[in-house]
Amino acid sequence: MTIALIPAAGTSSRMGRPKLALPLGDRTVLEMVVHAFRQAGVGKILVVVGPSVPELVPLAESAGAAVLRLGKQTSEMRATVEQGLDWLEDRYHPEGRDNWILAPADHPSLNPAVVAELLRTYAGNPQTSIVVPTFHGQRGHPALLSWEHAAQIKQFPANQGLNVYLRQHASATIEMPVEMPDILVDLDTPEDYQRLQARWMPPTLT
Repeated sequence: MTIALIPAAGTSSRMGRPKLALPLGDRTVLEMVVHAFRQAGVGKILVVVGPSVPELVPLAESAGAAVLRLGKQTSEMRATVEQGLDWLEDRYHPEGRDNWILAPADHPSLNPAVVAELLRTYAGNPQTSIVVPTFHGQRGHPALLSWEHAAQIKQFPANQGLNVYLRQHASATIEMPVEMPDILVDLDTPEDYQRLQARWMPPTLT
């Protein structure tokens, strides 16, 4: 079993407006991420939504994802992820080689081919419990983890983020090179949005 976990509880402070509801082509940013997972064949997708962005709930649901609505704002992404993991544990009871793919919701250039390659790499390397894509040596999104890491993350020191956790498990990690610079792209600022928007802008008739 593979589950996609998409934390979407941020306040978009640098963007100045709810960035996940911004349009890109005929979809919103959040819908693009969910759609990419569905194209890759991931059937179980959870979006964790914070109380400050209720408009994301219908977007996620219409795109085919389940939604966990948080009762209060989380202080960081790790806290959002942990609440999502608790929900997944209660709902699906993952175990063994079941895995989850962590994808930031502000990553609308997520490529289904990268997701599919993560799954193939994980399936072909039973000694591995984490797979992370890289472009020219830089780690990007999303990361795939076996379910055992869900419990370990909850026991990790409270002041440490998820990137630190992943770095400390290098021996269990495969870094998967891809020729797709999009794995490094986040959407944080109005300038980021303008660059992404240009990619989905319909061609101008001349």
